[in-house]
Amino acid sequence: MKRFSKLLLLPVLVVLLMGADNQEARYQNIGGKIMCSCGCAQMLLKCNHVGCPNSDRMIRELRANVQNTSNDEEVLNWFRKNWGVTSVVEPSTHGFELMAWILPVAALGLGLLLVILLVHNWRLRSANVAPADLTLDPKLEALRARAHQETEI
Repeated sequence: MKRFSKLLLLPVLVVLLMGADNQEARYQNIGGKIMCSCGCAQMLLKCNHVGCPNSDRMIRELRANVQNTSNDEEVLNWFRKNWGVTSVVEPSTHGFELMAWILPVAALGLGLLLVILLVHNWRLRSANVAPADLTLDPKLEALRARAHQETEI
């Protein structure tokens, strides 16, 4: 039984510890969140701008920050501070940039609420409408009867 539990525990530990201290994976992940500032509109690690004046320096700074800092958010904040807020594609989760996360959800919720209220009002309006008086003018009844007879409906 002990041997079976050890065999079961081994794959779980391998999966949990896989990439726990993988600097290259962090480097790739953070590099995918930073925009090259040369104007090529590409991610930093994908910049193929020939003679790019900024990508080599930014990549060196990214690699140094990943090695010296254990928190990804600190690296991204360093790039926001030194290269500008627009250099990091993903907005921060604090300060004014938090609005970029909140506003889409709030707008969707508000729109959904307005649609629900509109449908609710339509249902109330149709429920409050009194049924029309079905007694018609005798001349109209005669015309209706004739139309039924001629069309055989």
